[in-house]
Amino acid sequence: MAELDDEHELAVSVAALKTAEERVTAALRAFLARDPVTGRPVHGRIGRAAEITGWGQQRVKEIVTPELAERRRSQRDEGRRP
Repeated sequence: MAELDDEHELAVSVAALKTAEERVTAALRAFLARDPVTGRPVHGRIGRAAEITGWGQQRVKEIVTPELAERRRSQRDEGRRP
């Protein structure tokens, strides 16, 4: 019975974590939105977002720009092929 309780608690915790990550992702995208006048990212915000989340600059960049993450993933996969 204890195993079922532990498994249920783990499942609930994972669901809560996924929900929290989705909220952080949405907040990051808003925080790192491009300047509407220049179209450029706001200077220094990626580093600050990385400090706040503790995720590192690369992960923050990939969350805000999913295309970047996909491009990097495909480059890694190409490097692994013989």
